[in-house]
Amino acid sequence: MKPAKSILILVWTVAFTQCLAAEIILHKKDATIWLPQQRITGEIAGFKAKTLTIHHNKKKFKVKVSRNKFSFNIYAEAKNIIWASYRKNKVQSAKILLVLGYHPVPIVKPVVAVNSGSLTLSAVVLKNPGNKPLGYRWYADISNPQVTPINNANKSAATVPIPEKPGMYYFNLLITAGTDSVTYRTYVNRTAQEVKPFTIDTDYAPWINEAIIYQITPNTFVKKGGFEAITAKLAEIQQLGINTIYLQPVTKTEKGGQGYDVMDYLAVDSRLGNAAQLKVLIDSAKVLGLKVILDLVPNHTSVNHPYALDCVANGTDSHYFKFYQHANDKAPYSSFYHTDANQFIYYFWHGLINLDYTNPEVQQWMTEICKYWVREFDIDGYRFDAVWGMNARAPQYARRLRTELKIIKPEILLLAEDKATDPGVYNKGFDAAYDWTADTTWVSQWTWQTHYDDKKSFTVFNLTDSTQRAAQLREALFRNTVMDKPVLRFMENNDLPRFINTHNQAQTKMAVGLLFALPGMPLLFNGQEVARTFHPYSSRSIFQANKPIQALDSLGMRYYYQQLISLRKQYPALGQSPIQPVKVVGANSVVALHRSAGSQHFIVLVNVNGAPVTASIDLKQLILPVIPQGAKDVLHDKSYSLIKKETMDELSVPLEGYAVKWLLLTN
Repeated sequence: MKPAKSILILVWTVAFTQCLAAEIILHKKDATIWLPQQRITGEIAGFKAKTLTIHHNKKKFKVKVSRNKFSFNIYAEAKNIIWASYRKNKVQSAKILLVLGYHPVPIVKPVVAVNSGSLTLSAVVLKNPGNKPLGYRWYADISNPQVTPINNANKSAATVPIPEKPGMYYFNLLITAGTDSVTYRTYVNRTAQEVKPFTIDTDYAPWINEAIIYQITPNTFVKKGGFEAITAKLAEIQQLGINTIYLQPVTKTEKGGQGYDVMDYLAVDSRLGNAAQLKVLIDSAKVLGLKVILDLVPNHTSVNHPYALDCVANGTDSHYFKFYQHANDKAPYSSFYHTDANQFIYYFWHGLINLDYTNPEVQQWMTEICKYWVREFDIDGYRFDAVWGMNARAPQYARRLRTELKIIKPEILLLAEDKATDPGVYNKGFDAAYDWTADTTWVSQWTWQTHYDDKKSFTVFNLTDSTQRAAQLREALFRNTVMDKPVLRFMENNDLPRFINTHNQAQTKMAVGLLFALPGMPLLFNGQEVARTFHPYSSRSIFQANKPIQALDSLGMRYYYQQLISLRKQYPALGQSPIQPVKVVGANSVVALHRSAGSQHFIVLVNVNGAPVTASIDLKQLILPVIPQGAKDVLHDKSYSLIKKETMDELSVPLEGYAVKWLLLTN
């Protein structure tokens, strides 16, 4: 080979190698994004440049390069193809595709106030993506008790004469922004005494005080039955006296089961059916007068969620890397943190990894998820699973979530799986919480529970000494619980072993009788009404498609629940009203409490001993406006007369072992 030719080949080879080595790298992979504002970083290698050209769909702009690194911001459209290029050497990066997961619309809070003979309706703009001019239109709901004309209905502020007829009055606000439109909603409650406008930060709908909830595990409710099998049994549930059903997660999961290993928040689990069948279930429930609550899992996803798998595959280049918690933030409950091989943090459940709510995009993602099920399926509330974890790590977020959900549907229930004994749970924006103690060394201690066991339900009623049982029950009822807020009351749920397995039938009926005499929202776990005994984590089916629920009730418990629910609905004093402890003489095993509403007064007696006793109560301690003549046990249709003595007005009531009595004071 001639020297000149060799030199030419060498030069060409070096140039070609340098050209191959030149590259532009974007530190971002294809993704679904949950905020329009996105910051993208990158670097160059194998060449020098002061600026690069960024291509965003049909737009182009320059970006400076410093020490081979660069960054830029975009405001995303629905679909975004992005790449970087350098004109001089014709190098360009790989193209990335970012798809915006939702359509941003104005967020506007409708506010109603009472002003001397009229209602003022005001629109408070919380967010206006793109800063487009907004159009307003107020209109009254057609279901309102009477027609109410709206003045200045096309303005941001309008007025309405105060209606005369009692009832709930809903006012809708249609917002337009260019080609976009969205509707929000508020209400006033007109009673004979007052006109009470809905206050979004603190108020909850009246139906919540009357809720009697039935929890359904869709995957095991009926063997391979899913949504259609649940729909078929709604009438039986309604006949029990239930007015609210709570469906454990219906979203796509990895393993099925109880459904808390989320794989897709916006899709139904195909093992249960499809979206159309779920809509039929919800619509059928509403025809029967049942509210429908969905279980949502904001704390974590499955470790095999597509976002988590993307993190494992692409590390910090994954758009979703910051969607998950990777560091100990020293938040409450951080002592329960564990870290897996991929540096995901989780609590007790390996494979269920924590989301990072310090990331605004995670907040937006979860907010859009929650809005979706409200708007598309018209659900009546959420039970937020393990939200104690989210609340601990991001205590401010729930308040925002409350606002954005309640401007869509103000009567929606927001139930936190968190401690009702912690006032902060309600302050964060939840309407109701669980009857758990304030003990932070134990996340989920039920107030009646003495110690944890994953197979048996150990409660105050299991204690050896009946006097100790009564003392601890009083502690649970009057010190370790909340009475002025909605509280979820339960004996069984998806995490607790079946109550009747560690208590006999008499104890179970006693505890149920107490439960339904307390303020709050009583809950039945599917199968509880027929004394099902297998653990909620079991894969065994609870009911049968070809057999009525009643046919499985060998102990007669279903009728007893039906009776309790009917009586609770009949007597307002047994609903969401205060309770006071009542002193009992001569029976250390008896716990007594006073319930009242208006002129209606109840004394509830519970004998936690298996032996019969006689409880003596001095009614003077109640400071009643009128001294009653006696009392009627509405559970057993038996009356007791007052014995007037020099020092006391005595009500003497014999109780069988493990008995409960609901005593309506009579004149």
